[in-house]
Amino acid sequence: MSRKNPFEVICLYIPMPFRDYIDKLNENEREKISEIRFRVNRPVTVTKDGKQLFITQSGKLSSNASFGIVISYEALNQILNAICSFSIHSYNRELSNGFITIEGGIRAGIAGSIGDYDTSNIKHITSVNFRIPREIKGCSDYIFNKYMSDKPKSMLICGGVASGKTTLLRDLCRNLGNRYTVSLIDERSELAGCCNGIPENDIGVFTDVYDGIDRERGIISSIRSLSPEIIVCDEIGGMADCEAIMHGFGCGVKFAASAHAYNSDELMKRQCISKLIEQSVFDYIVFLEGSGNAGSIKEIRSLCND
Repeated sequence: MSRKNPFEVICLYIPMPFRDYIDKLNENEREKISEIRFRVNRPVTVTKDGKQLFITQSGKLSSNASFGIVISYEALNQILNAICSFSIHSYNRELSNGFITIEGGIRAGIAGSIGDYDTSNIKHITSVNFRIPREIKGCSDYIFNKYMSDKPKSMLICGGVASGKTTLLRDLCRNLGNRYTVSLIDERSELAGCCNGIPENDIGVFTDVYDGIDRERGIISSIRSLSPEIIVCDEIGGMADCEAIMHGFGCGVKFAASAHAYNSDELMKRQCISKLIEQSVFDYIVFLEGSGNAGSIKEIRSLCND
């Protein structure tokens, strides 16, 4: 079965006539779009090459908001219901995290009025943002071939929002998983892009996937049952994550992970991650340029002696 492109998937959740407007976007425009955002009673926007643009009825992109198509509260609720398979209460756990991952690893971020301080109890939806993951095969070839191809090593990939951390880590998992025994802890379903348990992205032939499980439990379960040489996980930062990584490090497991930090100073202010660095968990730290140059490497810092 051939894989649907991201826009085909998103259009499955969008009511008419908005589906037609999006469907009219030409292929070249689509390839550069990373987000489609629906805000109640406001123009529909896309993020293209880091810029916010508006979709017109003719399927063009404009910088003028007055030309943009406007989505109603009723239409926005139709999108939410479709994302939740018309059973919102069945998605309470996902809603409490603020997003639901749909086919192809596309993340639908959901915002609204929160009832009783419970983020799973969204009373009035205000926006839905479809974040489109991009599988760029080969973008990690340089760092894999230079630093990790001869034997397992640990690497932390750092950058700001939309800097390409997940894209680079996903491709690094592919390279690692074609050489070593890898466990992928895919808490947000963005790396493997599992649909009904089947990875839709190329993550390597020797990679086992824990999908939708929190990083701490996934790391511990993997060490106990799968004997990984390397564990891959996205967006570490909490104390529970770091304690689980320290446990794995003590068992001789290597890690490839990402973290939100623009530079070294910002990274070291994160107490749990600075502890991992001080304990020599990571052999290399990679810093990315930023949202204007997604996936571009700014600096690679070696922390190992060999």
